Order: sequence, then C-alpha cells, then structure tokens
Amino acid sequence: MTPIERHQRIGMLQAQASTARNVRLLSLFEREPQRVHSFTLEAAGLCLDISRQRLSMAQRLALLDYAVAAGVPARRDALLAGAVVNPTEHRPAWHTALRAPAGAGQPAEVAECLQRMTRFAAAVRGGEWRGERGEVLSDVICVGIGGSHLGPQLASEALAAHAAGGPRLHFLSNVDPAAWQTLQAQLDPHRSLAIIASKSWRTLETARNMDAVVAWFEAAGISRPGLSRHLAGVTAAPALATASGIAAESLFPFWDWVGGRYSLWSAIGLPLMLAVGPAGFQSMLTGAHAMDRHFAQAPLGENAPVALALVAFWNRLLDPAATEVVAPYCEPLRRLPSYLQQLQMESNGKSVDETGHALDWHTAAVTWGAAGTDAQHSFFQALHQGTAAHPVEFVLALPDRPDPQRRDEALLANAIAQAQALMLGRSREAVEHALRAAGMSEAQAAQAASHRVHAGDRPSTTLLIGRLTPQTLGALIALYEHKTAVLAWLWGINPFDQWGVELGKQMAGPIETALRAAREGDAGAAGAIADPATRAWVERLGAALQADDLIRSAAAPRPGD
Repeated sequence: MTPIERHQRIGMLQAQASTARNVRLLSLFEREPQRVHSFTLEAAGLCLDISRQRLSMAQRLALLDYAVAAGVPARRDALLAGAVVNPTEHRPAWHTALRAPAGAGQPAEVAECLQRMTRFAAAVRGGEWRGERGEVLSDVICVGIGGSHLGPQLASEALAAHAAGGPRLHFLSNVDPAAWQTLQAQLDPHRSLAIIASKSWRTLETARNMDAVVAWFEAAGISRPGLSRHLAGVTAAPALATASGIAAESLFPFWDWVGGRYSLWSAIGLPLMLAVGPAGFQSMLTGAHAMDRHFAQAPLGENAPVALALVAFWNRLLDPAATEVVAPYCEPLRRLPSYLQQLQMESNGKSVDETGHALDWHTAAVTWGAAGTDAQHSFFQALHQGTAAHPVEFVLALPDRPDPQRRDEALLANAIAQAQALMLGRSREAVEHALRAAGMSEAQAAQAASHRVHAGDRPSTTLLIGRLTPQTLGALIALYEHKTAVLAWLWGINPFDQWGVELGKQMAGPIETALRAAREGDAGAAGAIADPATRAWVERLGAALQADDLIRSAAAPRPGD
C-alpha cells in the first residue's frame, strides 16, 4: 500500500468513526444479538472480549478489510520468518525465535544460550555456584534499565508464587543514588550476585550503577578475581562486557535482532530463570510460543492480537485525545501497565511512516493504569464522570486457591462491575428516582442528581488469562507484543526502532560536563550552552551543588577531632 493509498483508506475509516462517536453502546447489543459471541475470542488459553467497544460488526469488517490492504498478514509472516522488518536498522525483529521449541525453528545460538543459562541457574539455585568466600548466593541484583529491566521485573513479580527455591531478586534501574543506597542496606555482598544487563553495554545508567555495585563488592573485601563469582553479564556486545571484567563463564549473549523491549525471552530473562527455575522459564516460553502459533494461524477475524490492535486503532480515530488504561485485577500483575508503557509507547510513538513521510493521523496513545481494586479508589472517578472517555482494558486472572474471606469473588465481581458501570452509566432519571426512594424530597433529589449522573458509554475490553502461571504469563506478554506490531503496521510505522530515546541521552553528556564544572566553581561553565533555559538551570544547579558541598565539607570531622 502506498502512502497515498493508506491516507485515503484511513480517511474513509475516519469518516466512519465520526458517525460512531455518539452511538450508545447498549444499542449495539440490541441491534447485534450475536455480538458477545462474535466479539469474544479464545487464544492460547486466554479469553478476550471486545464487545463493549464502540465498534459495530460492520465497522469491524471494514477494519479487517483495511488490515488486509495494509499487508498485515504478509508482515506477520515476515516477522515470524526472521525477515528484515526493522527497515531503519536493517534488522529482523525475531524475538519469536527465542521461544520456538528445539528442533522447530529455534536457532542454534539460541539453543546453546538456553543450555548455558539452564546450567548456570541450576548451579546458583543448587548452591554449587557460590561467592568468593563460599557463601550461598541468596540475592540477585538485576542492574539494567528499560527493556533490560521492565520485562524481568514484571515477570518475576507476577510469578513470585512459583519462585520456591530461588534467590530473591532486586532491581536497580534508576541512576538516582538513592535507589542503590536503599537497596544495598538490605543485602550482604558476600551472598549477592549482580547481573548486569545492557544490549549495547554503553547505557549510562546501567554503567554507573554497575560501577557502584562493583565498588560495594570491593569495599566488602571481595578481590578483583573473586568478582567473577559475584558478577554476570547479559549483552549483545560481549567484547565490551569482557573488557569490563565479566568472566566468559558468566557472560550470556543475545543478538542485535532482539529489540530490548522484546528481549525477556532471551538471556535478559536470566534473573527470572534464577527465580522460578529453568522449568518455569521454559513454561513461559511455551505459553508465548502458543500465542505465536495462534497469531500465525488464526484467521484475522479470530486473531486476538489483531483484534486488540484494531480496537486500539479504531479508538485513536474516534478520539485522538483519549488515553489507553490498563487495569489488571490481579495484584501480581501490578507492573503490567508500566511494562506496556514501554512496549507500546516506545514502539509506536512515531510521527513519520517507514519511508520517512510525516503522518496525518495520531499514533501511540498514552498507556497507563494500576491494579484493581486500588485503581477504583484513585483514578476511576475520572474514568466514570470525567469529561473524556478513556478506553480501559481489564485483565483478570482466576485465583490460585479459594479464599476464606471470599476476596477472590469480590475482586472478580468488581472488575466486571466496573466494565458494566462504564458502559451503562446512570441516567439523571434513575438517580432522581433512587434519591427519592432514599427519602429525599423531589426538589432535593433534583438538586443533588447532577453530581451523581454517570454518562456511560465508556468503552472497555475484558481479558481473562485463567490462572496466572508461567505459561499464561508468556501468552499474555506475547499477545501484547503482537498487538503492538500489528498496530504499527496499520499506521504504516516501524515499531522496532526507538530513535527518540537517544536524543536526550546525547544531550545529557555535555550538560553533565558543564554541571560538574559549575559545581567546581567555573563561573563560565554553562556559557557554551546555546539554550538560555538550559544554561540557567546548569548555573542554578551547579551553584546549589557547590553550596551543598561546602556545607558538607564544613560539617565533616577534621583529623584529630
């Protein structure tokens, strides 16, 4: 499809969306008796219901027709085959190969790395791999940021109930010194293993945090050679990692055809394998592969990743200002919104198409959310009665075991009730009737009613994953990976590069140099910075740091005191 043809097709869909903005959701169910059945899909053990979206069956068919015209099937096949689908970096995005079964498309280098990870994880978990002083390694410090950290942290917290026998995981991503100060107070260096994860091995935050962790090990008396028992590395730049002191036996590769935010399935997932064991990690790969098979084989109209993408695409046409809310009604999945922020917004936050032409339509919506039922007592007020309608994705899981206080039933009931309330709302007539029934006079009820009216017609999706296990978690994450890619192809953009991440990091270097000089008393340190606002902030912060250093110096004890 040429850019002109895409523009014309999206323009026609925008015209259809304009007629749908004021359609009552309940009327769609009345006009389409088979709606619930037709809009509910099964995929790799997950159940997806998009029936509460402001999308008619006819409009869904039009979207499916557009998906075919946009080349979604061919692009899907190219992705799964390991073809070049990242044109700006001339690379495949072959993360699906990381979870392919042995002998069924799994590359030899992936199989070898998995075998090494398995041996290493078994040795650490079993106590054969110990620290320099012979201590069992009870804690793992996971040093990384972005894609090297969000996936493992989400998965390890989600699967905490499956982590018996594994070390405790701790995540260090923020370069703020307070993050490491807080964490190190909980740890014994002689019983700790640090896994440094960085695709390029040049990420500033990870490099600085690695320096701090290494200094902590050395301050505890761990020798330079002994550090090999306390450090492991995961990278696509093994030569740089080796030069940093990571021993070959604890260095695990992944490849430039694996994007950071799609890398959980690679050696980036080593912390998770340490926590849940090799069998648990393999089960997660199995669940993800099952979703890959569904994505590859299901017709577009029955394809869960395609359905999620079409809904997100449609909602951007309906209301470009709307955000995308994710509400997992499952406490172990509380980090799912943060994980999806990076996956969806870093992948699809683009304003030009694959050929570099500016887009005339909106791409990635802001993704945010929190776990229910906590979310109901924070931002759901705005979702129900605010001036904007923000589509919500409810993610549900069945409980591991019955709860004596029946909180499991309350949790699930609240999730379904929120979706119902968002759709149905409450009319002024219904509110006034309820107030009068509660004892208010007609005048009092009329005065109070406007504050209690809920507009309704707020769209939502409900996704049930069954019980939260390594396998269902793998399927869930793969579902969202494929949704993100399909959505990009509908917009005509590349979801596998992230040049917007680089600019601020490049600018930070000269600013840090100027800030350090200003802190050390160089009054003209910021003079080379052209931007007056940035220059003013370097001068202000440099002076503040200098004054703080002087106060600390004056307060420090002097020799002989």
